[in-house]
Amino acid sequence: FSTTSSSEEKNPLGSFLNTEKEIPSEEPLISLPIEEISDEEPSFLPPLFSTSELNTLTRSALVNILCTTNNGGLFKPTSGTGVIINSQGVVLTNAHIGQYFLLDTYNDQDLFSCVLRVGSPARATYTAELLYISERWVEENAFKIVEETPLGNGKHDYALLLITGRTDPTKALPEEFPFVPPNTARITDPGLDVLIAGYPAGFLSGQSIQKDLYITSTVSTVENVFTFNENTVDLLTLGGVILAQGGSSGSPVVDYQGEITGLVVTSTPGETTDERDLGAITLRHVERSLQEETGQTLDLFLLNDLNNQVQFFNETKKPELMGFFEEVLE
Repeated sequence: FSTTSSSEEKNPLGSFLNTEKEIPSEEPLISLPIEEISDEEPSFLPPLFSTSELNTLTRSALVNILCTTNNGGLFKPTSGTGVIINSQGVVLTNAHIGQYFLLDTYNDQDLFSCVLRVGSPARATYTAELLYISERWVEENAFKIVEETPLGNGKHDYALLLITGRTDPTKALPEEFPFVPPNTARITDPGLDVLIAGYPAGFLSGQSIQKDLYITSTVSTVENVFTFNENTVDLLTLGGVILAQGGSSGSPVVDYQGEITGLVVTSTPGETTDERDLGAITLRHVERSLQEETGQTLDLFLLNDLNNQVQFFNETKKPELMGFFEEVLE
């Protein structure tokens, strides 16, 4: 389902990393070894969607998250993926992308400016605010924001955004957004076929990312499952697929029931995508992490008044979490 013609197998550290005038993609974090826990026979449900239907559904809910910076000496612009998970416009993505929304007005300056782009090629369409970001991820990883190639295994690496406006102020928000629902209950077994879709940009120049960034989707099979604890299924590996490149962070892993069961977050290193192994945290892990931090399941959290939730986050959580970045940024 690749619609991009610019995915040649070049050096994955291509020219987009070199100058502040170009816009690099968000490099997937490199996974660290974690304990494999499942070698049981997989259990499968009959598919509810054909591959074509699933592909259309997933693509309709994708967003490209493009963040530019006013401090080109310290930061490079970044591009990642997110997926709308309810009709109100809540976007699920990674914390290592959501952190740039946290720092939009750091130290009374416009450090980052982020916009949501949709379509293929991606075009600026929506503005958004941070609804929630994992507090533990920020506490444990804030110091990595200035690292060229941050390492991590994806633990707690999730964030929620709320679409709040249009980039064209003369246009109104839709009454309902296209979305793919999350499933935080289902265990994703090895051998299960899934669809992965996102905005990979690891082999594109900055100019191409701005003007010619296309959705890429592919069918893959869950190869292994891993745990961050002792007996919980927290991370899936999906093999060397075309989305194992920068910009795919935050891409949804969707099963043939039409539900999100994973969120792309890591990739092992390799010169080409075939040599890499794409990793995704499970929605079960996102749910456990959110519940431990807020006392609410994802479903209950999304039942809140979301605009009030954004305001509450900005007034109470955001100043505290920004403090973790102060030492490294100053």
